[in-house]
Amino acid sequence: MLDTNQLALFFLVLARLSAFFAVGPLFSMSNIPGLVKIGLSFAVAAIIFPTVNTDTAVYPPDGWQYIFALVREVLVGLALGYIASLLLNALIYAGSLIDMQIGFFMSLIFDPVAGATAGIISRFLHLLGLAVLLAVNGHHMIIAALVRSYTVLPVNVAQVNGDSAMFLIKVFGQMITIGVQIAAPIIAVMLVIDVTLGLLARTAPQINVFMLGFPIKIIFGMVTLSVMVPVLVRIIYSICSIIEQDMVILMKGMT
Repeated sequence: MLDTNQLALFFLVLARLSAFFAVGPLFSMSNIPGLVKIGLSFAVAAIIFPTVNTDTAVYPPDGWQYIFALVREVLVGLALGYIASLLLNALIYAGSLIDMQIGFFMSLIFDPVAGATAGIISRFLHLLGLAVLLAVNGHHMIIAALVRSYTVLPVNVAQVNGDSAMFLIKVFGQMITIGVQIAAPIIAVMLVIDVTLGLLARTAPQINVFMLGFPIKIIFGMVTLSVMVPVLVRIIYSICSIIEQDMVILMKGMT
């Protein structure tokens, strides 16, 4: 006979997973069909469901409270997916800063992976982040943290408070900080070039410094970026562990 409590618990587990896969890194790419995302959510929910501790689960007594419980689990999944997307968002932001400094910002293209307009360097860093995330099994780490969320934060017990909201704001600031730190070397090189070109314009006014600056900035920017790529791989790997820690901190703050 069908156990309605178990079925209700399964849909609560599915709600958190579906919301996470809708906004989380790699799984939320626009070129992945919606049916694949739904099937992945059901498959992962079916695997995780037997491991969920039913003793700590809170079953809503009526329909309206169950709907509120579903909304609560969706919000938890969205918050976890937002934190998990820190890595790629930081890389996209760093790439936009680099594009602006080099001069590629005027040639924006549509990025089907990110689902928005992005510059050349921004798209390159985004794809680099995806490649490194898959190479170091970062997607496994993120899914493992998501599975652990049902132990740290059982279903239908999450509480939104000021501390969790402030932590989400802190994560957003952390993303901006990481993006600026990644783009800082190229910004510094571009600053030196701008100062040099400014001095050149003062000493030799007949030189068209504006047109001369474009190829010089592109050349030095690409050389600096090529030197930074091996370091970026290590930075991305270290950020993966930060994402896992932030997800655990958020879940503990919502209990």
